[in-house]
Amino acid sequence: MSFLTPWFLAGLVALGLPLWLHLLERQNPVKIPFSSIMFFQRRTQRSIRHRRLRYLLLLASRLALLTLLALLFARPVFRRAPEALVAQPRNRILVLDTSFSMRYGDRWKRAQSEALSLVDQVRPGDRAQVVAFGPGVRVMTDPTGDRTVLRSAIQSLKPTMSRNSYGELGQSLRVLAQNSALAAEVHVVSDFQQSAMPGRFADLSLPPSATLRVHSLAANGSRNWCVESVKGETHLYGTARPRLEVTVAGFDTPEVTRRVSLAVSGRQVATKTVTVAESGRATVQFADFDVPHGQSRAEVRIDSADSLPGDDARLLSLERADPSPILFLHQPGKTREMLYYRTALDSSGQAMFTVQPATPAEAGNLPLERFAFVVVSDVPRLPALAEQRLKAFVEAGGAALLVIGPSIALEEAAPLLSRKVTDARYAARERERFQQVSEMDTNHPALRGSKRFTGVKFFRYARWEAPADQVLARLADGSPLLVEEPLGAGRLLVLTSPLDNVWNDLPVHPLFVPFVAESARYLSGLEETVTQATVDSVLEIHKRRDPRATVEVVDPAGRRALDLASAVAGREITLTSTGFYEVRRAGKIELVAVNPDPRESDLRPAGEDVLALWKSTGKPEAAPGTAPAAAQPAAPRDIWRLLLLLVLAAAVLESVLGNMHLGVQREVQIE
Repeated sequence: MSFLTPWFLAGLVALGLPLWLHLLERQNPVKIPFSSIMFFQRRTQRSIRHRRLRYLLLLASRLALLTLLALLFARPVFRRAPEALVAQPRNRILVLDTSFSMRYGDRWKRAQSEALSLVDQVRPGDRAQVVAFGPGVRVMTDPTGDRTVLRSAIQSLKPTMSRNSYGELGQSLRVLAQNSALAAEVHVVSDFQQSAMPGRFADLSLPPSATLRVHSLAANGSRNWCVESVKGETHLYGTARPRLEVTVAGFDTPEVTRRVSLAVSGRQVATKTVTVAESGRATVQFADFDVPHGQSRAEVRIDSADSLPGDDARLLSLERADPSPILFLHQPGKTREMLYYRTALDSSGQAMFTVQPATPAEAGNLPLERFAFVVVSDVPRLPALAEQRLKAFVEAGGAALLVIGPSIALEEAAPLLSRKVTDARYAARERERFQQVSEMDTNHPALRGSKRFTGVKFFRYARWEAPADQVLARLADGSPLLVEEPLGAGRLLVLTSPLDNVWNDLPVHPLFVPFVAESARYLSGLEETVTQATVDSVLEIHKRRDPRATVEVVDPAGRRALDLASAVAGREITLTSTGFYEVRRAGKIELVAVNPDPRESDLRPAGEDVLALWKSTGKPEAAPGTAPAAAQPAAPRDIWRLLLLLVLAAAVLESVLGNMHLGVQREVQIE
């Protein structure tokens, strides 16, 4: 209790006045002389004591009246204790980490136990909700005070194979805390992996109304070995021999020797040992092992002895197939371009393609669906049926490379070309004598390794108008050299100078080989074929297929992962489980091996300084046994109305007792 105007307490000095007056009255009795008192009536001692009692009550009422008046003017107020502030209703957000790393040892069991103990601390009037993260952020319950609902939500959770992200968690917590009318108290139960922290610390920030409390399950000495990656060529053609490079990593681990084994289609084909340095990495290579024809399921495994066995193996999909045929359309008697093109493919060392030449007259009888793509080399016209079939092939998801030469420039038209060729410029007639590439999109898959066509001279080339966003390479005078034009669900690459070493010297440059090889991979769709992926990654299934065709995806458990509508119009699917997904389309099956994110294998926790900074972004957490530092003090409680009522009651009581006392005095005087 405190006083707003404590100087009025000096009025308590007035309490001496009634005491002094009552003492004077006691020392001034009425005295009458009599010679004998034998004629006076006898009085009992009890009645005298009763008059004295009424006199003391009058004194007490007057003292109380003066005391209450002094207190009334001094304005006493009562302030709420800090404990009352802590007892205010709160909104508890219980966040559980369900990522792959929580499978380490007994972490998940301890996480559930910790979360259930937090539920037991929910007081009447509080609200709480359960949130899980990894994968993404999932709100399991609405804010509720029902402990049974909260316990059921926690007990229904299980650790996943996904990766967590504290950046996504911070963004979701900001939304949840701002949508709550009560002060948010966020409890995060996690192992706080350093590898899951965002690149920007601002992504972790909490609103000022939230208090963060961390419940770390990380333990010192959480050593873990894993198969971090498997690299190599997974598509094998003809008699090509496979070669894989396996990386084994250790985190907080001593130097140790591990046994690495490779199994293909359930049969172990190779085994090697490797020494992994202390908290380091080591690589081992597997080569010249047998891979059967078709799709094969392979697995690389280490003999680890840690508490996280889920990352001791890594799955991969292997495929051995015959080289894909490429249809090369050329005019009769003109095979020079085809010779350069075939030689470049053979020199690439990948042996994934074979070139089948054909004239326009022969193309009408060939089934285009069995070719990886079609090269139209300076063919201005095709038979009507062949041109119609070629256009339908590309629009349905196929691809073609159109090479413009003198014949197309003379006709000013070509199959599949939507724009007219204006002319063919001869640079030797001009002052510069040749043109070179000035602009090139080196990030395009078809131009990787082309080195911007440095040193290549173009003496003659076709001129035509093309949208700027479709031009992949441009000559110094601004003329397009390589253009990608969309055509239905497929793609069309247009090269405005032929491959004959007459209009240019591109075929005799070393960079011609990677250009032919990479453009062939891009047009065939091999560039987009996915054989390995991580959990929660997105697999695009709309690329290079007829929009009218269906695609079926079977998950590792053998269930269909797409409904009927998604099988026809679906563009992508999220890979939520580890194992092999089967993508079935157009009579072909593609295997996609899905593994946990290798970053989840790094169990090293974030530093205490990072967690302390995270806490400081919201309302600072109070020390045990103390009130929250950022809590706003409650308004003081003023009791002047109560004192005023007591003053009035004391005044009435003093008036009644005073009248009774005066009546006693008159009675004494009459006697």
